[in-house]
Amino acid sequence: MLSTNNIVAITWWTLYTIIGVWAQKVIPGVDFLAPGIVLSMQEEAGHRTLWLAVIWILLLEGIGNMPFGYGVAWYGLLVMFYSVGRWLFEARSILFMALLGAGLGVLHPILTHFLSSLANLTVPVQPTILEGLVQALVFPIVWMAADQLFPKRLRQDVKPL
Repeated sequence: MLSTNNIVAITWWTLYTIIGVWAQKVIPGVDFLAPGIVLSMQEEAGHRTLWLAVIWILLLEGIGNMPFGYGVAWYGLLVMFYSVGRWLFEARSILFMALLGAGLGVLHPILTHFLSSLANLTVPVQPTILEGLVQALVFPIVWMAADQLFPKRLRQDVKPL
């Protein structure tokens, strides 16, 4: 039987996923689910973060038009950026989230170019760079909104390293 906290968590993350997928349809090329991965890691929900990452990678791979591997590389590098950056910055700092957003903004055109060249696809560079800029701007805003709306009963303090 599911506990009340599990039901709240499943409801929260389901709604977040639905809103994130809808937002990605409205603003193509921008990942609204990535801040959720960071939020889940901040809440020390290792198993939950893993399940969210698997589900969101499958969604990203299925929704997108890139060859398989973009979602795996995208979220894998996001986890790496967060893990390394957490040693240098306060984990819930808006500055850290802005730097993560900037890193993802730079990563998007690089990953897109690399994976499209592997599949012999031609992707225009300028729109991809614009998507990266929008990703860099949107990431900290979405993270801040999700952090504020995250249910208090599920919140855990981030432990220092």
